[in-house]
Amino acid sequence: MKPIFLELRHLKTLLALKETGSVSLAAKRVYLTQSALSHQIKLLEEQYGLPLFERKSNPLRFTAAGDRLLQLANDILPKVVAAERDLSRVKQGEAGELRIAVECHTCFDWLMPAMDSFRQHWPLVELDIVSGFHTDTVGLLLTHRADWAVVSEVEETDGIVHKPLFSYEMVGLCAKDHPLAHKEIWEAEDFADQTWITYPVPDDMLDLLRQVLKPAGINPVRRTSELTIAIIQLVASKRGVAALPFWAAKPYLDRGYVVARKITQNGLYSNLYAAYREEDANSAYLEDFYETVKSQSFSTLPGLSVLE
Repeated sequence: MKPIFLELRHLKTLLALKETGSVSLAAKRVYLTQSALSHQIKLLEEQYGLPLFERKSNPLRFTAAGDRLLQLANDILPKVVAAERDLSRVKQGEAGELRIAVECHTCFDWLMPAMDSFRQHWPLVELDIVSGFHTDTVGLLLTHRADWAVVSEVEETDGIVHKPLFSYEMVGLCAKDHPLAHKEIWEAEDFADQTWITYPVPDDMLDLLRQVLKPAGINPVRRTSELTIAIIQLVASKRGVAALPFWAAKPYLDRGYVVARKITQNGLYSNLYAAYREEDANSAYLEDFYETVKSQSFSTLPGLSVLE
């Protein structure tokens, strides 16, 4: 058999398997088909004559051989990223400005760790968040009032590049003793006689309304709050129900403040994308910020899915 040399792509695959606990999810993470990823692992196992993980475990459990290669991946891959970052600095310089605009209230929860990590590698790049909540972040890019934006939909615009960040599930939230707590799956009609607690945003930015309620002709009474913790408090006090990203609600679910339920049989999913000006597409630090946001999000936020 022709020898298979260990490559960086193999190490990235093993890390994806470890972080997702699933062959199918890992394949999406590294942009392979499930069969291609399985074939890659099979060739490695044949090369070393050892299994790398237990096939029937859920989540995946690595063998001693798999753990050793994971250790190598954790040692090597950060050094490769650091070296590539250094080369970018040499080529394009280290200083600049990166103004960030967001259109979602929960974006700050996962952007801050990524910004902290980015600052360590690009200390001369001035990071700033454009103050306030914005419904037209692309407009801020076009008028050069922002350099990088988070958007929930891709609207083809001349001079603007969109790149996928991730997909996440929206879950229904109610008090532990609320009548809806006994239902595992909520449908549109379950919201009809409820007070729906939301962020104060336009209707076209409310995925529950656009994807579930409006098609069913349902528009419940609403109450708004700008703070996630305030929404949770209102829900826990039986003042209404809410729909929030699972990762945003999880800290409160873990503490037992509220309970979460699936919205529709297929679930309710939302997407996030990065947007920036096409003229800045070759900026090394802008590209590195995008990669940092993605890697930090997938390693710290529960329940994310790869967005094609």
